Amino acid sequence: MFGDWSLLTALLYVLGLMLLLVEALAPGFGIAGISGIVCVLASIFMISSSALEAVFILVMTTAILALIVIGLYKMGYGRGYIRKLVLNTEQKNEEGYSGGQDYSRYLGMRGVVVTPLRSAGTVQVDGVRIDAVSESEFIEKNEEIEVVKVEGYRVVVRRRQ
Repeated sequence: MFGDWSLLTALLYVLGLMLLLVEALAPGFGIAGISGIVCVLASIFMISSSALEAVFILVMTTAILALIVIGLYKMGYGRGYIRKLVLNTEQKNEEGYSGGQDYSRYLGMRGVVVTPLRSAGTVQVDGVRIDAVSESEFIEKNEEIEVVKVEGYRVVVRRRQ
């Protein structure tokens, strides 16, 4: 088994490299990458005279590859590729982006319960439907409420006194 250099071994190695290239260019579920690694490892074990020699070849190849990748990255290669993979843009509020509704404008306003508030439900304030939470009690439909607290997306209401 060991030390057998044949056309099959070379084809297995080339197939493994092609599968790894496919995985690198079109990432998927990893099937091509795992298959490529298995093919390359199998071919290396097939050409080695012993398992120890095969492991030595794998360790040295990995170390050399790591040094090449680090060297290329330090020289500037790869930064453009990484820039394509990582989202660098920001969505700023000044440019019109928002993380959601700003409910703080409803603080202190009065409205009507649309769905019963069994701790949570829907209220209508200033003609706008809002998901809300009652402060401590069950509030029936069509009762008047007042917004007493706004914490981000959480609007807390109480029955109007």
